[in-house]
Amino acid sequence: IKIMRQLILLVISLILATTIQADVELKGLLLNQTRTFAGQAFYVAFVDNWQVLDSQGQYNLVIVERPSARSGSQISVKYGEQIIYQQVLHFNAQKAQKAGQNAASVVFDRVMNEQVEQVFSANPDMAQDEIKLN
Repeated sequence: IKIMRQLILLVISLILATTIQADVELKGLLLNQTRTFAGQAFYVAFVDNWQVLDSQGQYNLVIVERPSARSGSQISVKYGEQIIYQQVLHFNAQKAQKAGQNAASVVFDRVMNEQVEQVFSANPDMAQDEIKLN
């Protein structure tokens, strides 16, 4: 009973701490939602190359895999709620690894473009017709 009471107090204190500090933001998360060996190979290669590009760990990404028995897997990389990279992988770990290595730089460039666009859209003095990215 004493352990149960301590556990309940711990849970309550954690809930209170998270509600009080709701403005704390976690950065540098790379969530793995892959399911197959090819998806795992893509994810590992992607993360290895991503960590070199985002050495400060500033950006959160989600790597999602939708496997299909016929056509391989569709890999998507999400930044925020937006899909910024998609590719179909066939069930070949070597090709998936290469795709993950190449995808990291493509995704990094797209994240940087997204950051620049957010800065420009936040400033009303910079009209959309004056500055074109891409």
